[in-house]
Amino acid sequence: MYERRERKNVRLQTRPRPRPSSRMNSSPHGSRASVDILEELQLIAAQNLERLDINKYYEVIRELGKGTYGKVDLVVHKIRGTKMALKFLRKKTTKLKSFLREYSISLYLSPCPFIINMYGIAFETDDYYVFAQEFAPAGDLFDIIPPQVGLPEAVAKRCVHQVAIGLDYLHCKKLVHRDIKPENILIFDRECRKVKLSDFGMTRRAGSPVKRVSGTIPYTAPELCDASRHEGFCVDASTDVWAFGVLLFCMLTGNFPWEKAMPSDAFYEEFVRWQRRRTGTVPSQWRRFTDEALRMFRRLLSVEQERRCSVKEVFSHFNHCWMLDTQNGNSSSGGPAGGAPPLDMSSSSSEEDVLVDRLKHQSLSPACAAAKGSVMMDTHYSSASTNSSPSSTGSYERVNRENNERGGRMLVATSIEICV
Repeated sequence: MYERRERKNVRLQTRPRPRPSSRMNSSPHGSRASVDILEELQLIAAQNLERLDINKYYEVIRELGKGTYGKVDLVVHKIRGTKMALKFLRKKTTKLKSFLREYSISLYLSPCPFIINMYGIAFETDDYYVFAQEFAPAGDLFDIIPPQVGLPEAVAKRCVHQVAIGLDYLHCKKLVHRDIKPENILIFDRECRKVKLSDFGMTRRAGSPVKRVSGTIPYTAPELCDASRHEGFCVDASTDVWAFGVLLFCMLTGNFPWEKAMPSDAFYEEFVRWQRRRTGTVPSQWRRFTDEALRMFRRLLSVEQERRCSVKEVFSHFNHCWMLDTQNGNSSSGGPAGGAPPLDMSSSSSEEDVLVDRLKHQSLSPACAAAKGSVMMDTHYSSASTNSSPSSTGSYERVNRENNERGGRMLVATSIEICV
């Protein structure tokens, strides 16, 4: 588990500002720069943020998770009868700007059917900032990966396919997730027929400067583990690609490839020697993969940041087997997801304008939203179900994990504290 230390709070404007029509994105789709839309969503959310009594509008069913950030509760909306997950961020440790940023980014990305859906509800209590999102009944990916074994190849490919589309959608918006791991992949069934990317508390605009990471986890890219870099770095999508590659290894094997991507880690050093072709011997941890899978991992986990491929690279490998063994259902060449082409998840400027305008014309209050029938934000944009999932977060500690220890363990990660 780790704690986030947020930047000093920046005072938010409380009055809407005009939107000059000249501020347009130079992308071929002609959509406005996402940073402008995110700013507007934050301003609108700040203007509509009300102080509410939770018990007046929601019936709490159970606690889904807790951590240093706060908690996540499964609730039922008393007026609509809708199940949803409320994420509570403790005011003592969360700046208002940080809350509004996470909420706005989550809302902005939720049109993608492979990203957790938002209900357009945000408010505050005496102790917490709160927003609502869909509930994923099957929990998260970590809970279904058998330690030391991994998922059947067909199930893993099905999951990877959906995560890759969601992550590519995020990268097309010039955003970087920065916390890709199994705990942040929410699942709606244990066969991974429906999975969604979640938890955007660490998401930042590509190119924005952040302070260096203190500490490491197995998903941290080597350039972020470099202790000699004290000056900080710019956010880049390639760090998500590295974490995505490690995630893929974990899904297929039930282990981490290394504890940290640093020279002091023997497993990582063995991988680097092979990756840089200083040896022809495939590292011991990687000998269960086919040549095609190894080619894919070479591209996703390139030690040189600038040579790392995009997440979309994985789609060119779906028609091939990834595992050498035929145990645990790994004889499949890909299952239902195998060979499926990536979807075009780009949003037009009109869709983004509708999202902003729609939020402007509704209250974020649960009472008003329920009365107007406008609680759900996915009616027009997303194929998401209303029967769905809590935000998994970096410091997310599932309650069911405390009560039910699984047999076996994956390689233990070092706890970390991140400056953002």
